[in-house]
Amino acid sequence: MPLPDFVAPMLATLVDEPFDSERHLFEIKWDGIRALAFVEDGRLRVLTRNRQVLTPSFPELEPLARLPSGTLLDGELVVLEDGRPSFSRALERMQGKARLRVEALARTLPAQYVVFDLLYLSGAALLARPLQERRARLAELLAGLGEPHLAFSDGTVGPGRAFFEQARARALEGIVAKELDGAYLPGKRTRSWIKVKTTRTVPCAILGWIADERGDLTSLVVALEEHGTLVSVGRVGSGLTDALRTRLRELCRARARSEPFVPCAEEGRWVEPGLYCTVSFLERTRNGLRAPVFVELLEEG
Repeated sequence: MPLPDFVAPMLATLVDEPFDSERHLFEIKWDGIRALAFVEDGRLRVLTRNRQVLTPSFPELEPLARLPSGTLLDGELVVLEDGRPSFSRALERMQGKARLRVEALARTLPAQYVVFDLLYLSGAALLARPLQERRARLAELLAGLGEPHLAFSDGTVGPGRAFFEQARARALEGIVAKELDGAYLPGKRTRSWIKVKTTRTVPCAILGWIADERGDLTSLVVALEEHGTLVSVGRVGSGLTDALRTRLRELCRARARSEPFVPCAEEGRWVEPGLYCTVSFLERTRNGLRAPVFVELLEEG
């Protein structure tokens, strides 16, 4: 039986706190690109959750074509930088298109396909089978390939809180808890899969603010201290309520200056030093902070 053209990936529900459970498998939430791998008649198709074709950008996945025809895998494409998954590096790999560029990136930024589910095997759908059965068959399948760029997403049953603390200590994105007896529900976001994210929260200096066409504050421009020097890390707008935006606009206007007091590539309105806030984020990238969220105004001195 041929594979479907596409299967929408199952999604996880975000919660605030980790938990322990003997009914759940706890896995690392890998910070990369969600990818489905379709194998039919010795040919490989790799698609994102939005159906973007990734196959030409990741030649190191070609060994997957040796899997039985009618195999469909679900997993995450991960690129390590300094021993940790880097989302920005994974995006760089995904955006490589020209053959020479792709070959160079595959050498300098090799990707791993961390596989965590088996949806079809030899054309037979496994979606309704329990997670623990699907994963047992997946582990056996991948062990037969023995490829360095393919990895089985290991996990633990029971101590979810301790597993989460291990992920936090390693500065990983978080964990996912999956019901051992749960079916795979394409495109569904239910509590059968639960994710808990680790975030970093840091104090930042407010450099300035971004205004909309009416002059209302939409986001702040912030800097954080790195190696004893303040460095601009871009904008933060998430987490700002209407009341906070109004208050911050008044504070910023009262401290207006013509230039940022830290070098900054943003086009904004600038303020004198003395305003600080805390910001949470997932990752420090070369371009700033990934998924920054305003937490609290610290000082109005």
